Amino acid sequence: MAPWMEVAMLTMEDCLGLANLEAEEVAQIATHEHLPFMTALEKGAAFLNEPWGDAAVRQMVWDNLCRAHHNPAETATLLALYNDTCARHPNPFDRRHSPHRAAETRHWH
Repeated sequence: MAPWMEVAMLTMEDCLGLANLEAEEVAQIATHEHLPFMTALEKGAAFLNEPWGDAAVRQMVWDNLCRAHHNPAETATLLALYNDTCARHPNPFDRRHSPHRAAETRHWH
């Protein structure tokens, strides 16, 4: 390698910071979506670039919390994470009410 070339490496903490996600949130996205951690990190980062992304991340943590109802220790941990996620990602945007969805033609049978 030429002496003038500089090598830069992103750490996991760098990636989490760039995505504006905590490792625990990414782990919940991975669990919810059945993805490896790094793929879930990419998906979470992509979600947070959408107006509805905060709500999607909150919903995934909530879904996992609801599934853990049989395990009190896991429920307590996920409830704390859900509260933290709500505080970190407070955008109330609801994609069900987006103008694009309203413009879609609905065919009810």
